[in-house]
Amino acid sequence: MKMTNLTARWLAIMLAIVAPLLYAGYLHYQQNNFSCGGHLIIVENSAWVDTVMTFSFHNGTGDYDSTGEYRQAGQSPITVSNKVAFRFWREDERVILISSDTNELPKKDEAYRHFIPDFFHHRDRGISLEIVPMNASSYLFRFGNSPAFYCTKN
Repeated sequence: MKMTNLTARWLAIMLAIVAPLLYAGYLHYQQNNFSCGGHLIIVENSAWVDTVMTFSFHNGTGDYDSTGEYRQAGQSPITVSNKVAFRFWREDERVILISSDTNELPKKDEAYRHFIPDFFHHRDRGISLEIVPMNASSYLFRFGNSPAFYCTKN
């Protein structure tokens, strides 16, 4: 079967229409389906929290998981961990996350918790972030127009 000139033109037109739509769908999928991990250290006076964390985003729902240690000078380290299930959506350049379940350990109130947003401690609390792709394998999470941490794709 020979392809006529007219058929070839229509095929090229259809390809020119479909290709950008497929690419836009791919970009949308990449923005809403990814996982990344980072290492965060929060220091205040003679105490610090050293934690490794992972964020996973999957079509409007996600998970945050962290483990680490809380240390105060002259005291034994306290193991800390947290798991947060959340839902998310995008508004302009921001990603809105609303916690649906949290499991923070230890349960007692430590001083470092006062510097961490309620999203990580309580159910139905929100946080607004900018998640900026830095390159093919990492993101920069910005909070309040300031870099919060660097997150590498898993």
